Amino acid sequence: MERAVVLQKIKDGEKIPNCTEDVLQETSLKRALDVEKILLSVHPSVTTYHLWISHESVTSQNFHICVEKTFGGIAEELKGFPHLSVTPPLLLKDLGCQDPCLVLLNEGNLGVYLNKNKLMPAMIEVYDCLAGKVQNFDVDELAKITGDHRDDHSFVTTRTPKEAILVLIDASGSMTEKCYGNVEIQKIHAVKELFDNFATRSMAYDFHHIIGLVTFNSTVTTVHTFTETLERFKEHVHTLKAAGRTLLYDGLHYGILELGKVKRKFPDCRLRILCLTDGNDDGSSRRPEAVAVNLIKSNIIVDSILLGRVENNVLHGISMATGGCCFKPETSQDGLKLFEIETVLSLEMRKPKTKTDPAHITKTCLTRFFATHGYDEFPKAVLPSQMNSKVTMTESALKKRIREHKEGRFMEKDKRILEELRSLHCHPHPYFSIFPSESDFTFWKILLEGPPDTPYENGVFELFCQFGPDYPVKPPTVRFVTPIYHCNINSVGRICHNIFDRSYNAQIAMREILDAVYGLLIVPEPEDPLDSILAEQFLTSHDKYEQEAKKHTEKAAGQPLDDVEKKLVEPEEHFVPQHLICPLTKKLFVDPVKTRHGTVYERKAIEKHLKVKGRNDPLAGPNTMLRRTDLTADHDMKKMVTAYRSNQIRETIV
Repeated sequence: MERAVVLQKIKDGEKIPNCTEDVLQETSLKRALDVEKILLSVHPSVTTYHLWISHESVTSQNFHICVEKTFGGIAEELKGFPHLSVTPPLLLKDLGCQDPCLVLLNEGNLGVYLNKNKLMPAMIEVYDCLAGKVQNFDVDELAKITGDHRDDHSFVTTRTPKEAILVLIDASGSMTEKCYGNVEIQKIHAVKELFDNFATRSMAYDFHHIIGLVTFNSTVTTVHTFTETLERFKEHVHTLKAAGRTLLYDGLHYGILELGKVKRKFPDCRLRILCLTDGNDDGSSRRPEAVAVNLIKSNIIVDSILLGRVENNVLHGISMATGGCCFKPETSQDGLKLFEIETVLSLEMRKPKTKTDPAHITKTCLTRFFATHGYDEFPKAVLPSQMNSKVTMTESALKKRIREHKEGRFMEKDKRILEELRSLHCHPHPYFSIFPSESDFTFWKILLEGPPDTPYENGVFELFCQFGPDYPVKPPTVRFVTPIYHCNINSVGRICHNIFDRSYNAQIAMREILDAVYGLLIVPEPEDPLDSILAEQFLTSHDKYEQEAKKHTEKAAGQPLDDVEKKLVEPEEHFVPQHLICPLTKKLFVDPVKTRHGTVYERKAIEKHLKVKGRNDPLAGPNTMLRRTDLTADHDMKKMVTAYRSNQIRETIV
């Protein structure tokens, strides 16, 4: 205890807790030297100290090492104590990782992971035990510093990879030539620039990929074995120098052998070779047709990026035969945009292409592909299989689910999804319509009306929402199906918003997610883009950006909402009290407003009427002036509509 506190208690005649002496004198006090040493050795900012409890009274026999146990056996036993295992930094990128765990900060220093930094997507907060304070670390940089440094060309992963990509880079003498037309840039430097884009985007998307790096010139060399740590990977690419011959086909054959090792360890892993070259071969011992046959039989896809003048089309043919793509960016900007396309970065959402029968492969066959299929612009995306299933109205879906619940087929996870759907049924978003799948309650189709006074006005966009097995710990997948011209939404509909990553938590409701997507159409975020070309246009040529977005909306999303709804689901006939129906939309009110004349309308409908047809009240007559400032929320009507919607599904509330 603190000396001053004890002296005060003696003076006041109070009994000291846990003290055996009835009358304690000042002369009986002794200095607690062990505590004093601790206090003098730690930083003043430290408020708590983890104290080792002495076991001096225990005989040393208890601490003898059992010689019958092996080191491997002890290591296996430690797996039963997950909190004693050091967690790889990249594993902490996963959403929903909340529990404290050990993480290696540098050689000889373990820290304790606390949580994610909400303001920065790749940052984690770690308690540094040696420094005695909480610090922020970038997980990619931490992985680079503390990664696997073995030189035996084996590899370890923190999670089961879904795709293994062998990056095959041409480092031959021909790569010193210029590319991109009039731009003075060597092919080898263009390759480094392209790979930087590939690595940066792959880390941002956090794909479950492992990447290996092989170069070819007069020899084929493994520069780095398969790894998840792309930050360190980039350093190897930057040091490449171009010299020697071009053993392209030997490099592809070597890739088959390397990816075969991955396949044996991870049988379900997709395999791909990403080849950056000028497409020429000089001196390979392998024949291209034999290499192509082995690639097809090994189920390896070859994507090739060709730079500069192409003298033969054999590599193009190999890409086509294996079900891959062949790209030829003509400018640096084309190359940048190429590696922002999600289906280039990953096979997960890429639409599979037909592979050539190995029995029909000849060198002539490979060279003829170019005549019927030139260079690819971008790989097509594949949509979830549920997109082909029938959808229904929210009311019908809710009633069906409660019947399943009564029959005992209701899973615990579905309660949250049911509650979200019930909430959106009773309190719908005025610009979103929800249509759950009849066969899969965890899959919704969504229609979004473009916000007024934006380039997306009058557009109707289809999206889908898929609740994964880890929901609500991890966010649902929400993507656009209808193409949209937006710097934060890519060509396959992925949405870049922090509500889907660093700002997400299990308490986030679907209404908040819909609000975030809607808000992104009103105010794009060019500082955090998925399409850097569109982001640059938004910042430097804003008027042109809006014109293009409007033109794109008219072309891709110009159908009226009623027509799109009819394609998705047949309207259900049921009685609705007339006073709950908007006279303009002929639909149940969602956001009712009252005019100064006492008439009630749906807000977005009357605002559109005033904008397009003039400032008059449609029901009160042409001579009744009406302005937007005359509209006020009709809370009484809102309560009646909410009560009606709740009554529709009252038996489904869980």
